[in-house]
Amino acid sequence: MLKERENSVSFKTVKRICAATLLLCLMLVMTACSGDGDDPYVSPFDGRDLADLSGYESMGDYDGDTMLVLTTMDEVDELMENDESFAVMFSYENCPYCNLLMPYVNEAAAEAGVRVGYIDTRSNPEWMSNMDIDDYDKVVDRFGRYLSEDDDGKEHLYTPDMYFIKNGRVKARHDGVTEGADDPEQELTSSQEEQLLKDLAEAFNAVK
Repeated sequence: MLKERENSVSFKTVKRICAATLLLCLMLVMTACSGDGDDPYVSPFDGRDLADLSGYESMGDYDGDTMLVLTTMDEVDELMENDESFAVMFSYENCPYCNLLMPYVNEAAAEAGVRVGYIDTRSNPEWMSNMDIDDYDKVVDRFGRYLSEDDDGKEHLYTPDMYFIKNGRVKARHDGVTEGADDPEQELTSSQEEQLLKDLAEAFNAVK
């Protein structure tokens, strides 16, 4: 009788060990699988010199690092060709709506941990229109279906305009400021700010 009890205890112990081992293996497999999708996002703009946004009046009191990096449409075209994931913003300092939007873009980008490519559509003093920027034909090729037509029927880039690209494809766009922001001299209401930051957060998450 004693021998039978010992065998019974031994068998139960083995069963528990096997069950515990199986559970541990399953946990390890699940952790490994979930880790594949949780790799930290790395922007192709990381490690680059940050853009000087001091010309934006709305950024005048900001004393932290910005999240924007100067780029060109030629580089954006190449990044998309290489299936990269990133965000890019078309903007310029004297654009009233760009001024209104910029602090919120910087805040949302910092929260998401995403460096943003910044194409200054007035970096050349001779550029009098957003359509004058270098490689504008590539803007049309990549984003033409999102652009409005001007009076001549040509796709026109209006600023501010942002594109959120995942694996070389546009996943989200943010143009203008936010609904109801029709006067760039008027501060956003708290509800507009909340909605704007929510929209930007969702757009930034689309590239990660």
